[in-house]
Amino acid sequence: MEYRYHGTDIDGPTLNPEELYVRNRNLNDLIGNLTFTGTIYHLLTGKEPTPFQEQLLDRYLASALSSLKEDDAVIEVIKTVVASGATYSQAIIAGLMVDKTKSFEQTIAEFDLEAIGLSRDSPIGLYYVGLIPSLMVIALESIQGIKENFFSVKKNDAKTVKLTGGKDYIEAVFTLCTNRNFSNSTERKIFNDIMVSLHAGWGFLAPSVMLPRVATSTRVPIHQAIAAGFTGAGPSHVGACEKAMEFFTAIHKHCSGDIEAVAIEMLSERLAKKEKIHGFGHPMFKVDSRNPRLRSIISEIDLRSDFIQIYDLTAQFLKEKLGIYPNIDSISAAVFLSLGMRPPYGTGLFLCSRTSAMVAHILEQKDKPPFGATSKEIRKWFGPFAVGVK
Repeated sequence: MEYRYHGTDIDGPTLNPEELYVRNRNLNDLIGNLTFTGTIYHLLTGKEPTPFQEQLLDRYLASALSSLKEDDAVIEVIKTVVASGATYSQAIIAGLMVDKTKSFEQTIAEFDLEAIGLSRDSPIGLYYVGLIPSLMVIALESIQGIKENFFSVKKNDAKTVKLTGGKDYIEAVFTLCTNRNFSNSTERKIFNDIMVSLHAGWGFLAPSVMLPRVATSTRVPIHQAIAAGFTGAGPSHVGACEKAMEFFTAIHKHCSGDIEAVAIEMLSERLAKKEKIHGFGHPMFKVDSRNPRLRSIISEIDLRSDFIQIYDLTAQFLKEKLGIYPNIDSISAAVFLSLGMRPPYGTGLFLCSRTSAMVAHILEQKDKPPFGATSKEIRKWFGPFAVGVK
């Protein structure tokens, strides 16, 4: 069955049943079956990549991620913005305003992405998909005052990103966030599947995608349109995962053995104070279809941790008390914490994943007239309201 999305051919939700679709495929069919790089290719083309196509795209994303050098202007910009008291998402936005044309040209020179079926405008967008995790970590390390961590490998008289060896893109992102490699296939699988689950699905209903489309309609450069999407990252969209990680961490810190008792006590206190519990409930769906799919994968790979238990306890408690169900932010929070990541990475990794959808929508919008419609179409829409009032 082919689904018609609202205003786009890329992705969107259905309500009966409640599901998310990407290029006319159920997102749950992609979760657990495609790599993160594979889903990016699928998002842009509507096709699954061949092994060669996926390998080439993965190498390009990894090269973009590690393309920064210690003397890059973007580093100074991010540090300056952080010093002013800005959040790390604001710092990333500032970093995106730095012209990276030279770095992009140096990176793309080693690849022929048109040979694997990507459009002419895709490489610059994909360069930023690859680069965003580096900007995220630089911003976080600047806020936390960490030095000599992000850059550690000498190359051509300048330090470059600490990644070494033959890491693929998903492991390179993981290493930046944890300062270690995957310890086993279980960690790789669940981290990959979470990133796949976050990458797309809502059409331009989501602010993180709507804003880049609006910006693109004025013909701004791709990196500026991506920055517009980052401005829409707040506690009710994108930032909810970070808030859920903070809450789960607070429960865990108060546990001296009986996790269930502490979780229920803290949940009851929040409800009594009418405080929001992030990561639960959804503005459109009764049940976020991604959660049962991911919870099933967690069981299949036998991933166990205190944070998974806290997630399960919270989900059951809120279902019984309020009749609401968990959304993607809460289960992502539990997994990220289980992998040893700190709360700020919740927002950062969501944006790292969602940048791929931003790029896909930017490229689609670029083919439309400025403002997204022709003069004739606009006049037709406003026709009924054009009569003067006496």
